[in-house]
Amino acid sequence: MYLSKMKIQADVNLLDKHDSFYHTTKSLLVLFQIMGVMPIMRAPKGVNMPRTTFTWGSKAFLWAYFIYACETVVVVLVAKERINKFIYNSDKRFDEVIYNIIFMSILVPHFLLPVASWRNGSEVAKFKNMWTDYQYKYLVVTGTPIVFPKLYPITWALCVVSWSLSIAIILSEYYLQPDFQFTHTFAYYHIIAMLNGFCSLWFVNCTAFGEASRAFAKELSKILATKNPADKLTEYRHLWVDLSHMMQQLGKAYSNMYGIYCLVIFFTTIIATYGSLSEIIDHGATYKEVGLFVIVFYCMSLLFIICNEAHHASKRVGLYFQERLLNVNLTAVDKATQKEVEMFLVAIDKNPPTMNLDGYAIINRRLITANLSFMATYLVVLMQFKLTLLRQGAKKAMIMALKANMTRAAANRHAPPEEPLMQQ
Repeated sequence: MYLSKMKIQADVNLLDKHDSFYHTTKSLLVLFQIMGVMPIMRAPKGVNMPRTTFTWGSKAFLWAYFIYACETVVVVLVAKERINKFIYNSDKRFDEVIYNIIFMSILVPHFLLPVASWRNGSEVAKFKNMWTDYQYKYLVVTGTPIVFPKLYPITWALCVVSWSLSIAIILSEYYLQPDFQFTHTFAYYHIIAMLNGFCSLWFVNCTAFGEASRAFAKELSKILATKNPADKLTEYRHLWVDLSHMMQQLGKAYSNMYGIYCLVIFFTTIIATYGSLSEIIDHGATYKEVGLFVIVFYCMSLLFIICNEAHHASKRVGLYFQERLLNVNLTAVDKATQKEVEMFLVAIDKNPPTMNLDGYAIINRRLITANLSFMATYLVVLMQFKLTLLRQGAKKAMIMALKANMTRAAANRHAPPEEPLMQQ
């Protein structure tokens, strides 16, 4: 009763013509193909097949294999040097171990890319095709197309910002960290750019959901102002359920990538925060701590953008529609309309528009507070460990100093008395 049963068959040329979402966000898709991050392809015009496809033997995937192999060579060489430094470094202090782990953890997303991103390529293609079909359904039902005028410049700007920010962050670490070699920077550029790209992708999709829901809400208000809108409300309810299912599919399609994304952010933020605080306690504020705080600020900014945009998208698609329907004066409409309004509200309740990472986590603002709570807990534990090490070090130094003083005192007691200078 509350699921969409409306299936509209359309000519592929019409689907391409009215796929505003693809045309306005094409630049980000092309960037992901060039980087080998998500090798999905757009079907040729006029070919009767799903508009977005994913196959393991496509041209885009062959390029992804090649570029990933080239990047892996560089990443492995840098990782090998850092691991050797980690193993054979004469300084075995706990703080130095933590410091070396920070930059090794940033390399992890590269090795997880095939599992986290490529494996879900078919789900990503399904999500893209859902957008294509939905826009045509919206046009048929409402008589007006969905347009995204702001997404085109936003997407282009985000493509440039993703790489510019990556270069800026890595070069800042090169200048701020004393042992960060320039040759090592080439292993990190594409990884940070990939993280920025996924954050941009999430922002673009959430913005598109917000624009679609805003246009949908206007059409719903027009229909509710007409006489006997029950039949149209049925079609609008089906449209809304499709929109909610697309939001759920977004979380499912990118569940592995954004799940690992959040874990890397969580781990790196904790380690970098501890490393910076520990260095300040030991040596005071230096450029090295500034570099670590840059990493902390960057990671937390990514997490905030993802959670905040998901919160706003869910609110626009779910809560705003509920408020609009609850404001309908049911005593002034016919019984069929009353029933449709009630069914619409139940459909919203049964199909909540949430960004669920395939059951692993729900992306919203609560995830920020939960992460901050866990981070604070682990930081307290690490700082307690740090203070314990300081106390042990101070105690050991005091014992060594006492032993040295006792040794000197014993030597002075057994030494022969010096003759007076006048006798000599």
